[in-house]
Amino acid sequence: MSAWSPLRNRVFRAMWLGSVGSNIGTTMNDTAAVWTMTTMTSSPYLVSLMQTMSSLPLFLLALPAGAMADLVDRRRLILFAQTGALLTAAGMALLAWYGALTQTLLLLATFQLGVASAFTMPAWQALIPEVVGREQLSGAIALNGVGYNIARSLGPILGGLLLAAVGPAPVFALNALSFIAVIAVMCTGSYIATPRSAQQEQMLGAMAAALRYARHARAMQAVLCRGGIHMFAAVAPVVLLPVIVHSRQWAAADFGILMGCYGGGAILMAVLWLPRLRERFSFDHVLFAASIVSAAMTGILALVPGKIAMGLVLVVTGAAWISGMNTFSVASQSVFPNWVRARSSAIYMVVMQGAFAIGALTWGQLTSQLNAPITLGIAAGCLLISALLARLLPISHVEKLDLNPSNHMLPHSALTTEPAPSDGPVLITIEYHIDPKDAPAFRAAMLHLREVRLRDGAFRCSLFADLEDPTHFRETFLVGSWAEHLRQHERATMEDQRIEQAVQSFHKGAEPPRVKHLLMVNLRDMKP
Repeated sequence: MSAWSPLRNRVFRAMWLGSVGSNIGTTMNDTAAVWTMTTMTSSPYLVSLMQTMSSLPLFLLALPAGAMADLVDRRRLILFAQTGALLTAAGMALLAWYGALTQTLLLLATFQLGVASAFTMPAWQALIPEVVGREQLSGAIALNGVGYNIARSLGPILGGLLLAAVGPAPVFALNALSFIAVIAVMCTGSYIATPRSAQQEQMLGAMAAALRYARHARAMQAVLCRGGIHMFAAVAPVVLLPVIVHSRQWAAADFGILMGCYGGGAILMAVLWLPRLRERFSFDHVLFAASIVSAAMTGILALVPGKIAMGLVLVVTGAAWISGMNTFSVASQSVFPNWVRARSSAIYMVVMQGAFAIGALTWGQLTSQLNAPITLGIAAGCLLISALLARLLPISHVEKLDLNPSNHMLPHSALTTEPAPSDGPVLITIEYHIDPKDAPAFRAAMLHLREVRLRDGAFRCSLFADLEDPTHFRETFLVGSWAEHLRQHERATMEDQRIEQAVQSFHKGAEPPRVKHLLMVNLRDMKP
């Protein structure tokens, strides 16, 4: 499959082009903002704080934004956020033009742009799988990385040149105009409407459901853990590059060109080699190699003597960066079912951007206390730890998970009374009759089914053995309301169905497993 094949999809092509235009403006803005802060202060801490203020809103707001994206029209949410970003960038341009842009205002504006990004990214990420489908998801995510790194390559160069020629105000103004690209894309074209649950969730309930899913999805936990550690360490070269460039008394244009080298390496890897690597090697093999190469390049970055040598190191660093980030992105989307995709994407971004923000703050503070070469050496050591996690927390198996909706019903029984959606809690019991010789294997299968029940809506799930009949087992699980139990039926995936069938294969009764639904009675409302 060609690396560019997802662009044949007209809707995805429009989204991709709009994203590239917006990201070029954003990276130009970031270059101008970071360099402006560097000229205002000699503190590496304040310079690194710019990266933190950019990432912190995603860490704080991505989960509510993801829940909102699963509950409302995603296009309208993106339009609202991008309009806010446009107004913020325009304000930065006006303040810079009149010489009123202070350190505090620059940090505040950077934070506000981060807020707009926090409300845009979960909805945007959730739209991509709906537009391109599972078969082209890896290519689409890779192309998103290519587009981002085209922007990372061109944006800093253009931003640095414009900054040197005319100052920061025109750069901020161009960034404001770039948001119009995404606004135009969201106002045109037809998008697949995400099926909504018949039992509408509330915001807090939707957030709780996403956290519950993450808590009980082992594959997702492995991706989040490894991705966070990798991001924490791999961000060090980007965070400390302006400090290194400024300490050598190089110009703003040099900083832009060096950032362009970093982005150029990522583009070359994403377009020329990454698709082939993904076909030949597993997630874990690609991530192991990316971590090792990143560790080596990070360790020597501050030691190379000239601009050309540093540019070459940054090309390889950028290639390793996109290899790791693209692989984590594809792996994360492979463990998110449709019903919780935007919220799970938000959790993934919270972890990654939280690691980015904490990493930026950590490496900046260490550089203030030590120096750039020692700090980069410590970051290289953390990347080696990330490489070792390929054995402890493997994630290659997630490629085989089928999380498409199964549309199968959980075992059910006829009801004489239909509860109201808000009635609850509800206790569901399922009785199995098995051969006592199969009891150990049955319990092992039930352990996997318990995870399914808990991540799909139950807050308690247990298995009871009948002390009078060794062939009789009873599964019980509690859900908060009748509406939540109905959502369990809607949330079932093909992987859930496979696990449930594995459990039911042990049942030896003439009839299917007996299911009962019990509604809790509030005794406080009953008179004695």
